Amino acid sequence: MASKRHFNVPRIDRQRGRVSNAVMRPVIQKVRRAGIYALLCFAVPAFGGPGNGINVASWVLSPYLELNLTHDSNVYKDGTNVISDAFFEPELGVRFSSSAETNTFLIKGNLYVSDRTYDTESNRDFMTYGDHLTLQLGNGRKSLFELIQSYRFLDDNDRHASDVETSRLSGEMVEDSNALDLERELHQLGASLSRRMSDKLHLALSYRYSGVHYPNKTHERLARKQEEYVPEGLDLDGHIWQLEGALGLTDKTDVMLTLRQGLQYQEKTDEPAELTTLRLGLQTQGAQKLVYHVGVGLEYYARPSQTQFDEADVDESDVQVDEEGVRSDNDQITFNYNAAADWFITEKLTFRIGGYNGTEFSSFYEQNGMEFISAWAGVGYRWKPSWIFSLRGIYRYDDYLDPVTHEGITLDRKDTRVEGHGRIDYIASGNFLRIYLEAVYDEVDSNFDFVDYVDERLILGALIQY
Repeated sequence: MASKRHFNVPRIDRQRGRVSNAVMRPVIQKVRRAGIYALLCFAVPAFGGPGNGINVASWVLSPYLELNLTHDSNVYKDGTNVISDAFFEPELGVRFSSSAETNTFLIKGNLYVSDRTYDTESNRDFMTYGDHLTLQLGNGRKSLFELIQSYRFLDDNDRHASDVETSRLSGEMVEDSNALDLERELHQLGASLSRRMSDKLHLALSYRYSGVHYPNKTHERLARKQEEYVPEGLDLDGHIWQLEGALGLTDKTDVMLTLRQGLQYQEKTDEPAELTTLRLGLQTQGAQKLVYHVGVGLEYYARPSQTQFDEADVDESDVQVDEEGVRSDNDQITFNYNAAADWFITEKLTFRIGGYNGTEFSSFYEQNGMEFISAWAGVGYRWKPSWIFSLRGIYRYDDYLDPVTHEGITLDRKDTRVEGHGRIDYIASGNFLRIYLEAVYDEVDSNFDFVDYVDERLILGALIQY
C-alpha cells in the first residue's frame, strides 16, 4: 500500500508544538465562555415566534428540546457479551446566529447538553455536552477570514460531528474502531485567511487543530465487558498548516494546488510524528447542480522511532524482516486524496458523496499509528414540504502500521467499519416540530476478535424548537 523511503523534510519547532498543546484547552474554554457572555449581554426585550427563533438585538436565538427513545441491540459494542437495552435521551440546547443586514459578518453556532438514561444498564447512563461556533468576516469576493471551534464531551457515537464536518476547516482526525464507547473529549479549532489576488487566482492560508482526550474512567461504566477488552486511551493532538492556491480554468472550475505540513502528538510518546502532503485537484465555483472538490497527491509520514518485534505474523509489505527480527519503518510515502461532491439532481432529490485518507497515531498503542480510508455517500428526498426521506452509508478501513499484540498473539491489525442510516422526518407547519424515525446499523470486522461487534439501533425522536 505504501512506498517507503527515507529522506529529510522541513522540520517544525517541536517545543513550540508542545507548548501549543498545553495551552490549547484553556484557550478553547476562554473562547466558549466569551461566546456565552456575548449572548447574555444582548438580553434585551425580544420577539419572535415558534420555529422562527427569538430576535435579541442583532441575534436570532433558537432554543430547542430534542427527545429520543432508542432501542440498542448491543449496549457495550461487544462481539461476545451482547446485551440489548433501551434508553431515553433528552437534549436541551440553543442555536444562535447573527442577523446583521450586511453579508460581510456572520457568526453562528450552538450549545447543548443531553442526559442518557438506560432502562436496565444504568452504569451506561451518561451526560453529554458541547458547543460549536463558526465566524466569518468578509464576503469572499476579495478576502475572507473564517474561524470554527467545537468541543464535545461524549462516550458514544458522535451525533454532533456534522456540526463542524461540513466545513472545509474541520480536522481529519479519526478514532480507533474500539474507541467509540470510551469517555472522551473532542476538540476542533480551525482558522483560515483567503484572498482573491486577481480574477483567476485565489490564495488561502489555514490552520487546523484536532484533539481527543481520554479521562480513562470507563471500566466501571463498561463493567459488562471483559476487563482486558477495555483499553485505556492515549490522548492525541494534531496540528496542520495548509497553503492552498486556486487558479480559474473556466468561470465555474478552478485547478487547486494544496501543500500541508503537520505535527501529531501522542500521549507517552516524547516526539511528534510529522506529515507533509502535496495534492493537485479541481473544484467548482458558483455551480448550481453539481458542487465538488477533489484533490489527489502524495503524503509523507514520519514517526519519531522504529518499532522492532521478535516474532510476528504480519504482512511483509508493511514491515521489514531480516536477521534482527521484524522491524516496521518509521516513515513512508502514500497516495493521498480528499474529495466531496453535492449533486442537486432535482429540487427534491440530493445526492452527496465524499472521502479522504491519511495516516495518524493510534489511541491505544504507544508509537503505533494507522493508515485509514474513510468514505461516505447519502441521498435525501423531500417528498412533500413536510416529509423527508434520507439514506446514508459510511465506510472506514484501518491498517495499523506496526503489528499489534493481544493475549500473546501478534498480528498486523486491520479493521473495517460499515455504518448505515435510514431516516424519515415529518416537519410540522411553521418548522417548530420535527418527528423522526431512524434505523442505524453499525458493524466492525477485524482480524482481532475482541474488536468485532454488530450494533443495531431504532430511534424514535421529536425536536421542538422556538
